[in-house]
Amino acid sequence: MRSTSALEVLVVGGGIVGLATARALLAAGHRPVVLDQGPIPSPLAASFDRHRAIRVTYGGERGYARMALEAFAAWERLFADLGSRHLVETGQVVLGPDEDPWIAGSLADLEALGVPFERLAPAELVRRFPHLRAEAGEAGAFWVPRAAGALLADRIVLGLARFLRERGVPLLEGRRVVGLDPERARVRLADGGSEQGDALLIAAGAWLPRLLPHLSTRLLPSRQCVLYVRAPADLEPAWRDGPLLTHKDAGRGILFYALPAVGGAPAKLGDHRFTAEGDPDDERSAQEAEIAAIRALARETLAEADAYQLLEPRICFYTVSPDERFVAVAEGRMLAVSACSGHGFKFGALLGERIAAALSGELSTAALASWLAGADGRAGQGGP
Repeated sequence: MRSTSALEVLVVGGGIVGLATARALLAAGHRPVVLDQGPIPSPLAASFDRHRAIRVTYGGERGYARMALEAFAAWERLFADLGSRHLVETGQVVLGPDEDPWIAGSLADLEALGVPFERLAPAELVRRFPHLRAEAGEAGAFWVPRAAGALLADRIVLGLARFLRERGVPLLEGRRVVGLDPERARVRLADGGSEQGDALLIAAGAWLPRLLPHLSTRLLPSRQCVLYVRAPADLEPAWRDGPLLTHKDAGRGILFYALPAVGGAPAKLGDHRFTAEGDPDDERSAQEAEIAAIRALARETLAEADAYQLLEPRICFYTVSPDERFVAVAEGRMLAVSACSGHGFKFGALLGERIAAALSGELSTAALASWLAGADGRAGQGGP
């Protein structure tokens, strides 16, 4: 049943999902209150990064590919509110053999959704993108000129926090939640206090399993390392104007990605394989083995890889599900959402709109959960 009056919604977690949902709730006439154990936005949150990828290639997961296309329009609505556009459209180069299921599925999705792409021979790959190794494209390469780019993540979450504060939304920092009462939409705080609302959203990222231990087998904190780097001088122009890069070859154990140096951010290198271990409150210095693993993948993909200067290794924590799908669980007047698994940020603006619709009763939680899980088709757009 849809709410006919304004709701006070407690939002636990001041990352992209919590802040974007608060924006959407405010637009719908509700009263969000955001709580976080640290500052808002928190530099420890997975969403507080210099840039994050947005892409439509999804390995045959057409539900998520469709969501990614829809996400572009949602980001434009959010940027209109912020008064600044924090998306750099770069296109995407994908490397990997056609027989790799992820590559084959991505190509099928692009064709089905009408997103143009172009096959690239090794010589053409290097001519256009001289920072890549021709050998990396020998198994296969294609270029997706649109529907891909880099979201300037830290600017987005900082802008959202400023937007909400300017409109009087309480952003309660340093409020660590230690207990939940879903039936009364109430939270208990570490300092002995409590907060209560009409509805409760848990969007606590890697800390969510700690608040809801019964979900700890479905949602695992995962320690991940990324490297910010500077390319050799002769390759810097290719990185400034270059594409989002994905190299996928399961046969050779490669799952490498790179974001170009755009919007003032340096180039970023990473490995999409999850550790599915670690504690988000642990010390976050990168280990030599973590750095070496990404450098080894870079040698398979990048020209002059050993000449890249390491500017900063960075550790972040995702919450991952075994199948990498997003999860929504409703209990009483509480909705818990984990939209991470390393690929959630690109949907942030759209997720906020859909989650707000579910909290206000305009969308059933079952439809939301199906949509979040990447169900093919357009589940989640209808009513309850």
